[in-house]
Amino acid sequence: MTFKTLAAALAIFSLTACGTGGPQYLVESKPSDLHVRASVSTLLVRTVSLPTYAADEKIAIQDEKGVVREAEFGLWADEPERATTLQVSRQLNQMTSAKVAPEPWPLPEPPQGVLDIRFETFIATNENVFRMSGQYFMGSETPDPIDDPDFDKPPRQVPPPLPSKARLFDIAIPLANKGPAAIAAAQAAALTSLTESIARDLSR
Repeated sequence: MTFKTLAAALAIFSLTACGTGGPQYLVESKPSDLHVRASVSTLLVRTVSLPTYAADEKIAIQDEKGVVREAEFGLWADEPERATTLQVSRQLNQMTSAKVAPEPWPLPEPPQGVLDIRFETFIATNENVFRMSGQYFMGSETPDPIDDPDFDKPPRQVPPPLPSKARLFDIAIPLANKGPAAIAAAQAAALTSLTESIARDLSR
């Protein structure tokens, strides 16, 4: 191999190594034992809103001084907002009687209910927990009034199938260690806990 050929090969290897960005980690939740009957038959989950540091493919942690920084041990295997939205949708499908899907809505009939989750905190903290806090909102449109057969009476108002709700949440799951696998496991457990709370709300 000539010097030029060797140099070119090394350059390609360097670019490939830089492009991979290190090992990638999945966030996979274990099945929940919770099963409830939802008050709606279909539910749309809007794409979740994550803090800027959590929406990046680079894994963020909080150091001993409270500074949020990028970890040096790898990347998330999927775009975090997409992965979190899909995980919530899948778990609600398993936990409830409703047909649940993320946006854009894939079914021909419009959804009866809508869920919107907005995270304020989503990080492995310097207190050795994965903390997940924020708010979620759910509700549905009020159906059109039903005409009464007796024309002397006004149309009957029908309540929405899913009453409007706004809930705060703050979940902390202990970290086994500060490694990426432990962070992914704690994040998955926190998402399951949040989804169980949402499922219970859907049944009321």
